[in-house]
Amino acid sequence: MKIKKILLSMLLVLSVFAAPLTGNAATKSMSVHFIDVGQGDSIYIKAPNGENILIDGGKNGNTVVSYLKKQKVKTINVMISTHPDADHMGGLDEVLKAFKVKSIYAPKVSHTTQVYKNFLTAVKKEGVKIKSAQKGVTVPIKGVSAKFVAPVKTYSKSDLNDWSAVLRLTYGKKSFLFTGDAELKSETDMLKSKQTLKADVLKVGHHGAKTSTSASFLKAVKPTYAVISVGKGNSYGHPTSTVLNRLKSSKVKVFRTDKQGSIVAKTDGKTISFNTKPTTVSSASTAKPASKSKTYKLTAKLDNTRPKQYSTVRLTVKGLPSGTKYKAVFHYKTKDTIYYGKTGKTLPVKISRASTSYRVYVDVTSTYKGKSYKARTSFLPK
Repeated sequence: MKIKKILLSMLLVLSVFAAPLTGNAATKSMSVHFIDVGQGDSIYIKAPNGENILIDGGKNGNTVVSYLKKQKVKTINVMISTHPDADHMGGLDEVLKAFKVKSIYAPKVSHTTQVYKNFLTAVKKEGVKIKSAQKGVTVPIKGVSAKFVAPVKTYSKSDLNDWSAVLRLTYGKKSFLFTGDAELKSETDMLKSKQTLKADVLKVGHHGAKTSTSASFLKAVKPTYAVISVGKGNSYGHPTSTVLNRLKSSKVKVFRTDKQGSIVAKTDGKTISFNTKPTTVSSASTAKPASKSKTYKLTAKLDNTRPKQYSTVRLTVKGLPSGTKYKAVFHYKTKDTIYYGKTGKTLPVKISRASTSYRVYVDVTSTYKGKSYKARTSFLPK
């Protein structure tokens, strides 16, 4: 009888200690990677139950494939192509070649570009049928709620950005809104459709172009954080001061791939953390358009155009960055003589017994950044 009481006591103690252990089991986390693909978009999501989701593939698939392999991805459960622009779709064909892809979503808009054709060819080889990405379509991902909130309508093919598939993803109490390149038309239609757009993290539309992220749209989303996927020194001037100022006014914490590389957000459904700190938001931080290639003009000048025989003339060549090498050919009456110099530095040339009253032409050639430049000057010996 005593033995039975002892055993019952032991079981009671074990049950007391076992209960807290079960209750404190680690909560699964979800990570969202905004991959630095330059001027473009590519987002990798590791769902809490292990499923892999990829939204867009940037312009260069090799960058995305390499990143995914480092994350030890072997199978992509869901691939989403937001729209046919090359900086979003361009790399997806390489991703399809490198990984097994189980399901693909894209809006019902076609394009005539080679990038779009390459994508369709790769999808066909994968043997997967493209599912329609449009308002109300739910993406089956375990443990999270994933639904497309756009495109709400059909648009003309000249409005490819407004065709963008916009996905709202929720895990626990935290949500993300991935907007592709959706612009004002699409944003307005989303607002009119009375859908829930609130999100803790907003992937800023169209790389921060002023045609996206309207004040009314931002007010509806009410993000705490915003991520701008954009190329350093891009020629579009993205992100614009207009959008940056809107985000600043709304007290949104901003992350940028052009300044911080790949941005990774992690959430357990209760809190969100990032792999880096937000950037300082101000209109002065706007990316300036990359300067156009500077136009150069090679010039050649002699200090004396009527030199005496056996004298020295001094050649000065300018027009290219100082120190650029050049070749100068002096065409005398009886022969050509070649000299070499550097721009910005005076080259002394002794003309010896140059034939008087015969104009000596000097042809200067130089190469800078793969482009050739020419200049000519002359002198008349006396």
